[in-house]
Amino acid sequence: MKSNTLNSSQFFTTKTLTSLSFLTAVSIILARILGLVIPIVGFPALKINFSNIPIILAGIIYGPIAGFLSGGIADIIGYFINPQGGVYHPAFTLSTALTGMIPGLFYKLIRSGKIDNKVNFNIINAIFIIFISILLTSAFYMKGVLTFNNGIYFNNNKVPAFVTIIFLAVTVGYIILPIYISKNFKNRSILYSFDKIYSTVCITQIITSLILNTYFLSILFSKGFLIFLPTRIVTNYIMIPLFSIVLVILIKALRIE
Repeated sequence: MKSNTLNSSQFFTTKTLTSLSFLTAVSIILARILGLVIPIVGFPALKINFSNIPIILAGIIYGPIAGFLSGGIADIIGYFINPQGGVYHPAFTLSTALTGMIPGLFYKLIRSGKIDNKVNFNIINAIFIIFISILLTSAFYMKGVLTFNNGIYFNNNKVPAFVTIIFLAVTVGYIILPIYISKNFKNRSILYSFDKIYSTVCITQIITSLILNTYFLSILFSKGFLIFLPTRIVTNYIMIPLFSIVLVILIKALRIE
């Protein structure tokens, strides 16, 4: 399966439109039928699903415009199929559209050679993982689950040393994961190596899920930004590696070049 950034003549081909329609439909199913909605302080503010994967894939394969349209259309049609207890807000449509557009822009830069030969993606991934791990610790602190008064306490019980060691080991494991998979499970094209996909997912999720969606939720429900942020940090800490692994598997299975 060939992959390239679309120009105007390629965009309206039957094959391209069919592929984008399929990815959009899969995203809707994953979000509105197979998705899980978890309330935060009584509001439907956290949606756990894999609907971002086909949208990110659309952006990576077909470019930023295609990714933007796929994400926007998926959110609008998906809302009318199943609003999942929420009200429609165009800001979330914009965020979902950006979920497809950002990977498209990122991969457009990679294909142009402007960053591919100048950037060590493993270093970028390590920075992202350390940053998200710090956010995770901050999330526990903001929730009052973790305190640092006269030592480290978890739910008012002193944290055993082995728990701290396990957390640090998981963080190190997250850093090593992109490097290990990139070296041992290569796709046919280095363009879609795990380290690049991981960077793409990190950038996309931090901008859209952690920053924009959390901000839009705070406006929609008239609550503080920090009320929604901790739970969303914990979710992304788990979902970012999962998204990356699934994307790499799909790209390899579909033989995208």
